[in-house]
Amino acid sequence: MARINWIRIGYHLLFWIAYLFFNGLVVCVMEGQKINSFLLPAMYREAYSLPVKLAFTYFIFYYVIPLYLDRSKLAILVLMSVVSFAIATLLYRVQLWGYFTYVEPRSYAFFGAQGVILCVFDLYITITSAVIIKMIKLRYKSQEVEERLISEKLQSELSFLRAQTNPHFLFNTLNNLFVLARKKSDKTADAIMMLSKIMRFVLYECRAPRIAVADEAKVIRDYIELEKLRYNQRLTVDYQEVIDNPHASISPLLLLPFVENSFKHGAGATTGDVVIRILLTLENNQLKFQVHNTVDSDVEPAPNGTGGIGLKNVKRQLDLLYPSQHSLSIGRDNGMYKADLQVNLNEQ
Repeated sequence: MARINWIRIGYHLLFWIAYLFFNGLVVCVMEGQKINSFLLPAMYREAYSLPVKLAFTYFIFYYVIPLYLDRSKLAILVLMSVVSFAIATLLYRVQLWGYFTYVEPRSYAFFGAQGVILCVFDLYITITSAVIIKMIKLRYKSQEVEERLISEKLQSELSFLRAQTNPHFLFNTLNNLFVLARKKSDKTADAIMMLSKIMRFVLYECRAPRIAVADEAKVIRDYIELEKLRYNQRLTVDYQEVIDNPHASISPLLLLPFVENSFKHGAGATTGDVVIRILLTLENNQLKFQVHNTVDSDVEPAPNGTGGIGLKNVKRQLDLLYPSQHSLSIGRDNGMYKADLQVNLNEQ
């Protein structure tokens, strides 16, 4: 059995009480009566005809308005509206006849043109006011549902993108370990330990929708140390960070793909010495992240400067998480591959 929604009933009661009060004021003005002495009798007169208005209003609410959503039943909607309006007008006149015959005796022309027009106008105002409120409420609920569906869709897409990032990152890092293992390097054990540390962060701490910028910076530093084990002396990494608020929040693993890309397509695809410059600054919640690395001139750039799956992934995350709050520039200039990102981290 459905539970009674007392809050909803309370709102309806408030509406009809306000309606009686307002109509009582209108009657006082129309009949030239003093409000302080005639308001209650006027409200009583309006309450006498209220059952018809209640029945008419709720019939429109629960039987006619639902037909509006079904375009194939437009003719039935119009017919029911006209018939119910005519019946309500007739019953309204009957109640007024009873009131002016037995409660407040006076002459009453049942089919008087002026009286019928006033009844029609009164019913029209009543149903219009109620329907407007009803439609506003329906529109509000519809917006809530639409926003919830959009939010769920975005969360699903973000979850997919993050789930895609983890194996992609792991795949690239395992390639590095493979190279060290083939060389039978003494650094292989250290690399595995570093990878384990990073993967613990990726798998567990990155489940939250936001993490501290300091934590993102830490995993970047750990990743740089891991890559240094592979490339030895031919790699120079200049990493700098200036963070005024380490606790500022950011979406996890939003910056790491740029660093990963600089090693994979810079150091990994370059035969000579490699320079990678990384600058992370955060001032007044305005984050700037620059990753520049040398590239061979004969290496073809990716279409539109998008890079691999990692950068495509992070660009989509930026569009979803920081719409109109970020700028990203990716391109080549004088033998350097440059990725410059700015993000406004102010809470929305």
